Amino acid sequence: MKGVLILCFHVLVLSFQAKAWQAVRNPFEFSKPPEKFHQVTDCMHVTSEEGEFFFKRTAPIVATPQHGRLVDVLGMAPVMEVCGIYFVTDPDKLVEVTVKRMDVNCDTGGLMSFVDGWELNGMYFPTEYDHPKSMEQRINEFCNDPKMWPYIPVRKAFRSSQNAALVQYRIPISGSFAVSVRYLHNPDPCNIMAEGVAPYYTLRNRGAYRNCSVTAVFPAVMSVVGMDVGGRKDGVNYDCDRPGVVDRLEIGGSSGLDTSNMDKSSTICGKSMEPGPEQGIFCGTSTARLISSGRHANQALVSVRVAEENDIALATVLCDMRRKKKK
Repeated sequence: MKGVLILCFHVLVLSFQAKAWQAVRNPFEFSKPPEKFHQVTDCMHVTSEEGEFFFKRTAPIVATPQHGRLVDVLGMAPVMEVCGIYFVTDPDKLVEVTVKRMDVNCDTGGLMSFVDGWELNGMYFPTEYDHPKSMEQRINEFCNDPKMWPYIPVRKAFRSSQNAALVQYRIPISGSFAVSVRYLHNPDPCNIMAEGVAPYYTLRNRGAYRNCSVTAVFPAVMSVVGMDVGGRKDGVNYDCDRPGVVDRLEIGGSSGLDTSNMDKSSTICGKSMEPGPEQGIFCGTSTARLISSGRHANQALVSVRVAEENDIALATVLCDMRRKKKK
């Protein structure tokens, strides 16, 4: 009888331990939600979502080489179009991209790249004048060497310097890739891609010699809600584009992502906590750019909203946003 009681006690202990372990284990199992999967079908895919992004191109049948290049059964040439997944998130976050799987053949002209920022029509955000890294450091290109793949691991990880990043790819015949994306906290945001949701954006140089900007890839109405730029205490000056004035806030627009030579609506310096006038930037890209010499701790709070048709009365910059017709 005593042996039976001891056996029952051991069973109860084991049962309790199993239940206790189950109670402890479950929170860890569900602390990380399952990764979301997104199949990419558009050549230009813009997203603010996290998860795994997958693309695949299949060539059903490939004929023998004709005139020095591969063609499919329909006689079509390889697809040499460069496509991209454009990531944008909250202003105070960074984009981390991990290449998990890749079948992009170097020998057939396949190529992938990670861009620290955005590229469109040969123009970049942020511009080379506003980014802490050189263009060589910002663009990483890679593909599979068919002589070594799949024996060499292809897992690569990249991290952006701001809330926007781009994965470009060119897969002429067939191939695929999968990238995992997550967004991380950025303790010092400088250049910001406006995602069209936040009404206000703060630009700070933190006393450093650098340029910071907020850029919207749409016609926008901008205004300065408050600012302290250039160490001046005599109010706000809306005409600071003159010799000797380095620290300033430029507001304007351009037809593309290159904002280094944008059409300016105003060039502002000084200090004020009173909202300034709204400025309608009717361009493909609208930008507020804080230029700092490093002699002052500059900051500006800028409001950004999408320009509507009835905002044309506020227009201070008008760009030619018509797309050039392809020949």
